[in-house]
Amino acid sequence: MYLLSHLYLLITIFAFLALFSSISSNPNNVEWSYDDPRWKTYIPNWWDEPNFVPPVGPVEENPKEFWISKAEKLLDQKLNYRLNTNRAKNIIIMVGDGMGLSSQMAARSYIKDVNFELSFEKFPFSGLAKIYCVNYQVPDSASTATALFSGIKTNYMVLGVTADVNVRNCSASKNEKFQVPSIYKYAQDAGKSTGIVTNTRITHATPAGAYATVASRNWEGNANTPDGCDDIGLQLIHGNIGRNLDIILGGGSRYLLPTSRGGRRTDERHLINEYLRVQIQNRKRPARAFNRDELLSINANVTDSILGIFADNHMDYKLLADPETQPTLTEMTAKALDILKKNERHGFVLMVEGGRIDHGHHENRAQLSLEEVVEFHKAVEYVKANTHEEDTLIVVTADHSHPFTIGGYLPRGRNIIGPGDFSREDNMWIFSASYAQGQGYFQHFDPKTGGRRNPRGSNYMNPSFRQPVSVPMDEGTHSGEDVGVYSSGPWSHLFTGVYEQNFIPHAMMFAACITPTNGKRNANC
Repeated sequence: MYLLSHLYLLITIFAFLALFSSISSNPNNVEWSYDDPRWKTYIPNWWDEPNFVPPVGPVEENPKEFWISKAEKLLDQKLNYRLNTNRAKNIIIMVGDGMGLSSQMAARSYIKDVNFELSFEKFPFSGLAKIYCVNYQVPDSASTATALFSGIKTNYMVLGVTADVNVRNCSASKNEKFQVPSIYKYAQDAGKSTGIVTNTRITHATPAGAYATVASRNWEGNANTPDGCDDIGLQLIHGNIGRNLDIILGGGSRYLLPTSRGGRRTDERHLINEYLRVQIQNRKRPARAFNRDELLSINANVTDSILGIFADNHMDYKLLADPETQPTLTEMTAKALDILKKNERHGFVLMVEGGRIDHGHHENRAQLSLEEVVEFHKAVEYVKANTHEEDTLIVVTADHSHPFTIGGYLPRGRNIIGPGDFSREDNMWIFSASYAQGQGYFQHFDPKTGGRRNPRGSNYMNPSFRQPVSVPMDEGTHSGEDVGVYSSGPWSHLFTGVYEQNFIPHAMMFAACITPTNGKRNANC
């Protein structure tokens, strides 16, 4: 009996070790690096095979009590929330350019796990915005910027004008009947301070939507702008809205500097110097910054306005940037708040754009894009922690999405940008993150077979790596599905439901009591 009991114990131990070995050698349960030799030989078994070993999820999620407790906690939060109908002294709109819902899901997994919550996903109210423009089902960032800031839908490629203006029609764009003021104009008229923060060119489509009226988003400098129309860079410094901006932080010195100073302005105007003169004329104490140290050293107590330009073109991707020379999106946002919060009487309007999310997706470089989502998440987190919900309305949204999908049955814990499933059709691994169009097609096409390259050994952690693509194009396109809208603060409950994208600034102006004369007024104005 004694020997039998010991034999039984040994059998149990060996069985456990065999099971553990099968699980630990199965990439359904552990993450292997891209260069691990096991990827080259391992072929997973399938759920319909007798030797199938299922992936193991987080053990704390197994009991029903985990999910019941999680749901009850959220239910309590929603039941105890009281609608905030105060006047919004401050408005902050934060735009994740190209940050569709698939980008958010992938970013959660990239940061930690799919059950992670991004900072803005914790906001009490959310909705969906329909993003099409007047003449395209899938918009560009100029038409969406016009919707987000001027409150109307318009044509592809134009900024701050109605759909009566076609792209590149200079004369039509000068017709005041077709020009539509942005929320920034009403904010400035109400005495509010105003600012723009972006990591793209400051003259790029989304930031330009706050201050420019132009028939082509490409008219960023004078060289390619028709005579008789002001380019976007000129409007930034001298336009009715631009000249009154208190914060301008981003990239894009090329359209503010003359060719003699390394810029692209053939009129030889030095708009950065002109900015300083304009601000002094406005009786402000201006500062300018060209690197991280200069920005962080600005003393808000003796400064009223800042022009910070940190790159000739767009600022570098977060993953590739030199942290000693370029400030992060969060650092720029923090400095903007330091200045804008000084207007205690009237408050402020601030736009923060995570613009390089979009560019990473255009290049099919998901890792670069997801790192930008992470930084955007941090910027939102900073804003929420350093403002007061009683008087500050924060709206977080995307201007559009991308045809970026997460496909295949990806086990928990697996790297979202790495191999996630296996195809028995061609006996090769599948990357779960992929795109519909773009340059990534060529990186994964095998001319010898006419099919796809074997993903085994692909260095998907290299920032230059492009995810698989279905159709070759010079760059990836946008997509037309609805985008998320997340809100916190006064009147944030207005942003629930499904609505047109151009509704967003109308609700923001209502909350802040700066609606046009024929708009609705809230009772607390």
